[in-house]
Amino acid sequence: MDVTQIGLGVTLLVIGTLTLIGPAALVSGPLTYLVTGATLLVTGYALLIGLWQSRQPN
Repeated sequence: MDVTQIGLGVTLLVIGTLTLIGPAALVSGPLTYLVTGATLLVTGYALLIGLWQSRQPN
């Protein structure tokens, strides 16, 4: 995993978290919480796996 992928992953996590706790979430329904939460889980999991694999010697 290179710096660009890590940066994009962290950016997606930050934007997703802000969407989940932001003022727009108060207006929207539970579907927004489900979609945003699922996106955050997948992005976080992919970022962790990518970082873990980049530290493992090949």
